[in-house]
Amino acid sequence: MKKEKLIIFCGIILWLVSCRETPTIPTDSHLTFPQGLYILNEGNMGSNKATIDFYDIAADSITRDIYPTVNPNVVKELGDVGNDIAIYGSKMYIIINASGKVEITDKQCRRITQVNIPNCRSLCFNGDYAYVTSYAGPIDYSNPNYKQRGYVAKLDTATLAITDTCLVGFQPNSITTDGKYLYVTNSGGYMAPNYDSTLSVISLASFKEEKRITIAENLDAVIYDSVNNALFITSLGNYSDIRAMLYRLDLQSGKSQALGFAATKLFLNENKLYYYSSDYNSTTEYGILNTETLQRESLILSGKSDIRTPYCLFIEKASGDIYITDARDYVTPGVLYRYKNDGTLISRHRTGDIPGHIVLRN
Repeated sequence: MKKEKLIIFCGIILWLVSCRETPTIPTDSHLTFPQGLYILNEGNMGSNKATIDFYDIAADSITRDIYPTVNPNVVKELGDVGNDIAIYGSKMYIIINASGKVEITDKQCRRITQVNIPNCRSLCFNGDYAYVTSYAGPIDYSNPNYKQRGYVAKLDTATLAITDTCLVGFQPNSITTDGKYLYVTNSGGYMAPNYDSTLSVISLASFKEEKRITIAENLDAVIYDSVNNALFITSLGNYSDIRAMLYRLDLQSGKSQALGFAATKLFLNENKLYYYSSDYNSTTEYGILNTETLQRESLILSGKSDIRTPYCLFIEKASGDIYITDARDYVTPGVLYRYKNDGTLISRHRTGDIPGHIVLRN
């Protein structure tokens, strides 16, 4: 009887091992990548499962979890909760939120160093500096009296040292620049229902906050439209009676206007602002806004009903191909969808958990 149980047990173990996903790349710290996309998978908070996948555009193939293979001596791998990724010059900058660091690599994802910034969220660049938003305080989603203002850290891209910080509003999320000012969305996300509703404006020359502009509750994404000298800003509302909304701020006049619809993620390509909206009280919509006329049209995607939880939107500008990630149920691997610019599905590929951010590697 014991022998039979042992045989059954061994059979189960062999079956489980066979079902595990086979590593897609060998251990090789000198591995190099062609033109393609780095996909930063957030991973669930507390699981230390932030990962990076690489998508080869020409080969239409994906290589999963490349960081530990390229960097076999980094003990804790990438860290906890990937929040943003960008390439600037010869380096790649990866925001790891819950680990409180900016991981800096070369363009082949080979680790250079890390810079510690608590509860960091997103970044942008200007000249010799990277600018990183930080909630400053600990992660705390249940304190309406949270009083810790956030800040923007100024990071020298040559020395990789923080040279200055600038206080902003509560729980600053996204950041962009027009070359003269930095614009930071303050969410107040830890202070529900007392959300922040302001946009911080920081002079690049003095690195001081010059003013805050009231836009709407719980601000999230911000993107600069250089053609029309304007900002597009998303508000998440209060998830109840104040709905999510997309706003346009004219930087010449200083006036903002609600555009009458929600947008969750944005991607600007010339005068076309691609977006999708997944408002709490509506179905998901995909569209394109003309940034000059402010007229919008639906983005028709084949097989879009298969996308359960859209989580990231990216346009490859040379081809016009559209990439959308699906976080699915947030605990199992996601999916990368690739479409032609007319919305025809090209392919889909499994990713890591919660694929949230994409950057092009030329």
